[in-house]
This record gives sequence, structure tokens and C-alpha cells, in this order.
Amino acid sequence: MRPLAIAAALIGALAVAGAAHAYGWPVKPFDRPHPVRGYFDDPRVDYAPSEDSRSFHFGIDISAPDGTPVYAVAPGIAFLRHFSVAVRERDGREIGYWHVDPVVKEDEHVRLHQLLGHIEFGEGHVHLAESRHHVYVNPLRRGGIAPYFDDTTPTIVSIEASIDDVAINPADVSGVVDLVTDAYDTPPIPPPGPWAGSRVTPALIRWRLMGATPWRTAVDFRHYLLPQWLFSNVYTPETRQNRAGRPGQYYFYLLRGFDTRDLPNGYYRLEVQASDTRDNTATSVLPFRIDNL
Repeated sequence: MRPLAIAAALIGALAVAGAAHAYGWPVKPFDRPHPVRGYFDDPRVDYAPSEDSRSFHFGIDISAPDGTPVYAVAPGIAFLRHFSVAVRERDGREIGYWHVDPVVKEDEHVRLHQLLGHIEFGEGHVHLAESRHHVYVNPLRRGGIAPYFDDTTPTIVSIEASIDDVAINPADVSGVVDLVTDAYDTPPIPPPGPWAGSRVTPALIRWRLMGATPWRTAVDFRHYLLPQWLFSNVYTPETRQNRAGRPGQYYFYLLRGFDTRDLPNGYYRLEVQASDTRDNTATSVLPFRIDNL
């Protein structure tokens, strides 16, 4: 079984049946969408000299000025962590608010829209994370944060066959290769300042060999957080994190270890689709030729 299929089975076993009720935004106005500069399952990469850390983003980053008040999107009991507040509801759902200087106390009962704290100096955003019984779910899914509108379509920059992360000539493909796509999405509301050019990840990427294979899912960020051990099976080493003034670049593995010798020599068309949580979809096709001796 492929790694992503294994992860899907594990997460499905952990997930709670039924969708959680929708909730508003944690900054005013509560009933209006705000710019989001970081998406769920985006890559987080730290190349610090003492640490090489790669992980999936476990929430969304909502842009707002430093000092902006942050409010509870649902009632519950407050739990304080380092520069963060988590509010746990009776049904087990927990909403976390990171990069916040809290004004509430540990174990305090929090009301809907009660002030929780203010965005820390230098952060310019609140990281909002939603979990159910310790399983993180995508706040931008249908049934999550609302209202949320998305009328932007993802972009597929390129599709390629590669060996050892180096693209090869699509007119001469042979042996075992990786299938890779460079794709991104843009926030429907551009974040302010140096984050205005932010790129985020599509929520779903799938592919097929036209006339030869059915559609196969390569990436599915629509619902649950992927386990960290899958990172190198989702993102190639060329992937870079979205940062202020430097938009992210996301290279996804469609399939690792594709043995072209399983197919007859000849011409093929690799079709790729990239979609967001509201089903805006981009499609691109790579013609290539298999030529094994």
C-alpha cells in the first residue's frame, strides 16, 4: 500500500464521525472573511544550523496587525500554553490560538466572542488550529471557519519526470522515474504588506495517464493533518516555505518510483489537476514518450 493510502487509513480510524459545526473568525468583524497567508498542511521548513525540521502546518495563519484583539470562536474551558490559548468544548473539539498574549486564566470558562488576548509583537497574524480528540482538521474545509469564500484557481507551473530530483527530457523517458508537479494557490484576499504575494498550497492534487490509468490522488489536504513522516513523500527537496517578501514554492511528488517498464513504449499524456477546498480546479497535461530498450 502506498504511504499516502496508509496515512489516510490511519487518520480515518482516528477521525470522529460527523462534521463539526461552523464557527466565525477570531478577529473582528467575526462575520467577514480575513486574509489568510498560511494554509493547512503547507510545508514548514527550518534550515537552522542546529536543526533541520520539516513538518506540515497544523492550522491557518490569519493576517492581522500586532496587538489586534483575538476572540473566542466558540465557548469552552481555556488552557494556556506558551504564547497561545486553547479553548476546549464539551464535545471534545479544541480551538487553538497561537502567537497571542493571553488575558484569560488557566481553566477559565470562556464565552463565545470573549477576548482571549492580543497578537504578539512581531507576529502579524494569529495561527488558528482546530482539533477533535487530538486530530487536527482543516479550518478552511466546508463546515469549518465561516464565512469563507474562495474564487481563485490554483496554478500548475510545471509537470515533469525526474531522477534523483533532476528533471529529464519528457521525449525520452525510461526506467524508474518520479512524477513531480510544481503547483500553488493564492489567497482569495491578499494579505497586507510584504505578505501580499503569498502563495499557498492547493488542497487536492490528482493525476492520471490519459487512456491508461484511472485518476489517482497524490495530495489531499482538504480534511486532516498528515503525519510528519510523510513529508518527504509529499514535498520534494526543492520545496520552500512561504515567507514575507518571498513567496513559497511547492514541488509535489505525484508518484515516486514509477517504473516505466510496466508500460509499452510509446507516447503518453500525464494529466494533473490541482483544486482548493471550494473545488476551483486547474488542469495541465505533460506529453511524454516512454523509450525503454
